[in-house]
Amino acid sequence: MNLSLVSQKPSAATTQGVLAALRASSGYGELFSEVRVAQPGQWQPERGEAAILLLEGDDGAWPELSWSAGNTLGLPVLPLRVQRPHEPMPQQGPDVRDSRFYFVSNGIVLDEAELADPACSRVLQSKLESYFPLLSRLTLLRQRQSAGLLS
Repeated sequence: MNLSLVSQKPSAATTQGVLAALRASSGYGELFSEVRVAQPGQWQPERGEAAILLLEGDDGAWPELSWSAGNTLGLPVLPLRVQRPHEPMPQQGPDVRDSRFYFVSNGIVLDEAELADPACSRVLQSKLESYFPLLSRLTLLRQRQSAGLLS
């Protein structure tokens, strides 16, 4: 099973910090075989996949994704917003009515400076670890449902 980290800035320090926290999380290697980083416009999710949608403070709005839902159960997604210290309160989260997704949370909001702090990075790891089993189970359910639709 794969996990995609969808970011408008794949090479940005914020994306790399989240990626490092993901890979350092316990349970990551047991549940997900690969983490891919993708930009919203090029991202084409596979059936056996979950995703983390990353929005950095200066990105503005949540990205528009160009693919359509291929089956009735949406892709398991965890929204993650990283904000800059000088920004006002976070914007509204992504549209949870979007049938392409099954949002496992209202999202995690993280201050950009927290990624550089090892203690805060461990807090992010802990939050991610709490969602890994749910993302994994929903991905398996989605695979089974897709296979049932094909037969």
